[in-house]
Amino acid sequence: MNISIETETWITIPILGGIPITDAVVVSWIVTVIIIAFALIVRYILLPKFEDIPKGFQNVLELFVEWVYHFCVDTMHEKGKELAPYIGTLALYLGLANIIELVGLRPPTTNLGTTFALAILTFFLSNYYGIRQKGALGRLKDLAKPVAIMAPINIITNLAQPISMASRLYGNILGGLVVMEIIYKTVPIFVPSLLAIYFNLFDGLMQTFIFITLTLTFISEATD
Repeated sequence: MNISIETETWITIPILGGIPITDAVVVSWIVTVIIIAFALIVRYILLPKFEDIPKGFQNVLELFVEWVYHFCVDTMHEKGKELAPYIGTLALYLGLANIIELVGLRPPTTNLGTTFALAILTFFLSNYYGIRQKGALGRLKDLAKPVAIMAPINIITNLAQPISMASRLYGNILGGLVVMEIIYKTVPIFVPSLLAIYFNLFDGLMQTFIFITLTLTFISEATD
């Protein structure tokens, strides 16, 4: 049995000696295009038809938006409203990216580069909001709490946050992928169909929730 955890080159751009474009990048583009197309359809086709009393898809969409705003406000209070659009977009991207294996595509989050890029965004946002809230000096003072001798440990902890977030998401999604590949190769087809509900759907959505929760938590810690 041969199960590869390495990404594959799908496209090579014929410049600078050839730039390889991996499956993770291509599928990430697909996910992005789907989200953009969905947003355009909602904005220019569905939104003008929305009613004062929501029903059907409008109700689902409004429930999602309300949940995102409430979740952000519960975690970061009033500052959460500013982050809600980003968190909602991140949830849509990760949710779709993590479960896209259901249609036979490899999740881009099984590539460490993808998860690290998302974690780096969280790292910069947490430090940006921390500096904006307290100033650069105040942010540096935070790293020396509760006593100055803790500063090196706090700095290392801060720098380790994106590594931890990226590795957690990557490991969980890749683990589910490997397990499902083993199951596909060893048991009848109806069994993988049932297990995919957990390993592809439930676990993918759960990892999405964990990632956005950690994002809000780290930003909240930096601003408190």
